[in-house]
Amino acid sequence: MNRRDFIKQTSCAAMGTTTLLSTLANLTSLNGALGSDLVKSSPPSDYKAIVCILLSGGLDSYNMLVPTGTTSGGDNGYNEYKAVRTDLALPNVGSAGGLLSLNNPQCSSFRGISCSYGSFGVHPTMTGARTLFNSGKLAFMGNIGTLVEPIANYTQYQSGLKKLPVGLYSHSDQSMQWQTSVPQTRDALGFGGRLADLLNAANAHQEVSMNISLAGKNIFQRGQGISEYAIRNDVNASNVGFESVPTWWGNSGLLTQTRNNTIDSLVSKTYSNLLQKTYSTTTKNSMASFGVFKDALQKVPTLTTTFANNQLSNDLAAITKIMSVRNFLGAKRQIFFIDFGGWDMHSDLIAGLNSRLSIVSQALKSFYDATVELGISDKVTTFTISDFARTITSNGGGADHAWGGNTMVMGGAVNGGKIYGTYPKMDVLSASNQQNVSFRGNFIPSISTDEFYAELALWYGISPYDLCYVLPNLGNFYSYSANNYPVGFMNFNGTSISTENLPQDCLTY
Repeated sequence: MNRRDFIKQTSCAAMGTTTLLSTLANLTSLNGALGSDLVKSSPPSDYKAIVCILLSGGLDSYNMLVPTGTTSGGDNGYNEYKAVRTDLALPNVGSAGGLLSLNNPQCSSFRGISCSYGSFGVHPTMTGARTLFNSGKLAFMGNIGTLVEPIANYTQYQSGLKKLPVGLYSHSDQSMQWQTSVPQTRDALGFGGRLADLLNAANAHQEVSMNISLAGKNIFQRGQGISEYAIRNDVNASNVGFESVPTWWGNSGLLTQTRNNTIDSLVSKTYSNLLQKTYSTTTKNSMASFGVFKDALQKVPTLTTTFANNQLSNDLAAITKIMSVRNFLGAKRQIFFIDFGGWDMHSDLIAGLNSRLSIVSQALKSFYDATVELGISDKVTTFTISDFARTITSNGGGADHAWGGNTMVMGGAVNGGKIYGTYPKMDVLSASNQQNVSFRGNFIPSISTDEFYAELALWYGISPYDLCYVLPNLGNFYSYSANNYPVGFMNFNGTSISTENLPQDCLTY
């Protein structure tokens, strides 16, 4: 690719020094050399892993988790749901092909917003997820989404006095912001990358990044000094499944990241030389990683847990293999990233959810069972994210872009069997429904990505002092104190992490 073609493909006119250096830094596998005044997390001695599953395209999560009974005020939650969803409504519990009931789901108030419903069901195909929920190993986040700062109601949303996420309702922007949790910019590091910046030193083999991707180059794992190690899901003892170069075509890879930045000056020879040096370093480090992986994968044990033959299950099966040889990799901390797309359902939503939610549910159950077999179920936390939810009202067979939605979090350390955050009221035409911002049914999130990620970070071993590096906006939502956790969905076994106060003024990204 020559210089002219490069500039043309980036669809921009110029590139600024800071932006370009930031982009090129994503190609490296250098260990983060952050200042000692920032990095205060002690290297952990135990093993923990988090697995992020991006359901890209915008999941209609209000057909994934549905109210099935009466509200606290006596209104029938399912009837409200059915009336507003019309042709998208699923049959209730007890009907043919109906919702699967959840055992005593607890849905409480969160940040002053009360929960309207007392009983819930999940999509009819989600038998595995229901089993995990009812056994206390899976929880839902109700009406979660990207927020720069709390927005209490429709009046605040309309006032113009509250900061809204950049590109709200845009696929590319909202997917990016779920991965960075910095919704006010298009140029931020990823949540997983920031975690790795702080904790990567805990792993013995520095040739292998603690961030391992089954989806090529991504934003979630982009750190200041750490980048992802990308593999394919056909990894085995004879095939490391190595991917040394990010995807160049379509809506992923380096070119898309570059297009998302504002280019301020043309690419000069200096930058070209830097690109060559960076690529050379990346290739060298990648080959070293290849050797470590190849040796470790000879030790993968045979498990009795079986996985279905589809992309998501194959990705999770590959992660299971890598976790099974964590000791040979010298890994105390690992972060995995998967992209399972196909959720942009402006039409054929009922059929689309039937096929894809069943895959997700089955894959989650198999993966959890595999972690039990490996003896690390309480050391692995898996969660789903998506660009945004979809409108409650139908467009005539599908639904359109919205905002706050519902996600899942799973693992042996999860306080499961509960719905956290606040599931919104389905009656979108009621003037009293202050979380709704349009007649289509579009909800202001009741819980922020910052609060969700902060709890994961604390469980993962991040010091409260370092939370503002990992989540620059967190001070807008939460201030740490001993035994006061952001949401409550993780089990800390009564252990007080620290008495340090969370800094309130670290808005750098």
